[in-house]
Amino acid sequence: MKIKLLPIIAFVLAFASCDQIKDATTLTINTKLKQSMVIDQTNWVPGMKSVDLVATGTPINFSKTQDLTLDANVDLASYTSRIKQIDINNVVVSINGIFADQTINSIKLNIADVGEVFTQTNITSVNNNPFIPAVTTEILNAIEAKLTADRKVTLTVSGSATSAMTLTIGISIDSSVVVYTLQ
Repeated sequence: MKIKLLPIIAFVLAFASCDQIKDATTLTINTKLKQSMVIDQTNWVPGMKSVDLVATGTPINFSKTQDLTLDANVDLASYTSRIKQIDINNVVVSINGIFADQTINSIKLNIADVGEVFTQTNITSVNNNPFIPAVTTEILNAIEAKLTADRKVTLTVSGSATSAMTLTIGISIDSSVVVYTLQ
């Protein structure tokens, strides 16, 4: 049996191109691309005097920019140079640090060279469960292309809140990543 299979395998390999063999040796890795961003927003900024503090009830703006890199993902670390394709299933956002008397008026996620991913409004300690924002297919495709090409995206979270607070905003991108197993 081995003798009959050997000529068939040799024949197939002789006519298969390197790209065809490379495409046949892919692996799909289901993973979550995660980034936590700590926002320490007070109603005081350097140079202010105590009389200049923002009055209670006046919205306090916040913004934080940070990179999400594929190298930081333990599932993908050994494959980052061999990524063929990334498919995003959804984006999940969690916000920790909101107390009973606090509200995030609005929060927005932008990705550099992609645009606005979502805006969420009126987040309180009561309705602050991890949420899946509505993200258009066009934006998801742009994020996939950016991650595949650059192996990272630059996230900017911005918004306003009713009072000073320290927040931890978690971004989790549920993805299926197709990688080449051969170099």
